[in-house]
Amino acid sequence: MSRPQSGLPTADLIYEYVTEGGITRMSAFFYHVPPGSVGPVRSARIATVQLVQIYGAALLYSGAGQYVEGQLNGANVPHLGETAAAGDSFRVGFRAAPHNLYTDGPHIGHLLDRLALPPVGYQLWPRVDPATVPGGHPIGSFTVPISAYEQPSYTWHPELNGYTRSDVSGPLIDANSNQPVVAPTVIVMQVDVSPAPEVHDVTGAIGTRHTLAGTGNAQILTGGLGYDVSYTQGSSGPPQFTLPGGAPAPIAPGLVWIILVPRGVGYSVP
Repeated sequence: MSRPQSGLPTADLIYEYVTEGGITRMSAFFYHVPPGSVGPVRSARIATVQLVQIYGAALLYSGAGQYVEGQLNGANVPHLGETAAAGDSFRVGFRAAPHNLYTDGPHIGHLLDRLALPPVGYQLWPRVDPATVPGGHPIGSFTVPISAYEQPSYTWHPELNGYTRSDVSGPLIDANSNQPVVAPTVIVMQVDVSPAPEVHDVTGAIGTRHTLAGTGNAQILTGGLGYDVSYTQGSSGPPQFTLPGGAPAPIAPGLVWIILVPRGVGYSVP
């Protein structure tokens, strides 16, 4: 098992999306060198390729199937599997394979020095106090049906100024701190999701394809409030979220957790 993961609370942005068999994958984005360990580093999926392109990122991953590797090579984006990382990802002895590939702040810093990436041409969203933005309705807890198997629940904690996540395996805990992962803003983003027979796991379960570019509906949960919004995702940079009147939607300071779900699927409340 990959749980508990290390380093998720120190990410700036996390995307979560369904893969083969109804399980989900998390892609964590760091716009700074994290202070501790990060892992397990796992394999890439079709959505991963799009995300790396959109955000102008470098991908550190454990590997991928033949189809996804071809997509990564064709996308002409920096991507480093275990061999190409040349020690900037490494195996640890306290986890069983394949869940034992990790990295950390010093190695990520070294990797960035090696890649010498140009600055990105965008900024993440302006951050505001949700209490100052009208139109939200109180949401203390909610569940997101990402798939029939994966339906995480989120609970607002005023004392933590964010949401904690739980699923069938229990609360999401950061192994570095042994504390719950807290996301001040959770976004449920509705996109086109379709089967991807080019990708399958060892049991034969086929993968999924997410179409991220375009427009659609989303729900933003922040500050204990829920907002119905629309989004526009261009070819580069983060999606832009707007309220029904056209004003920018509220996004609080701190970690933003975006959950990709099929169109027409939203969160539910108890």
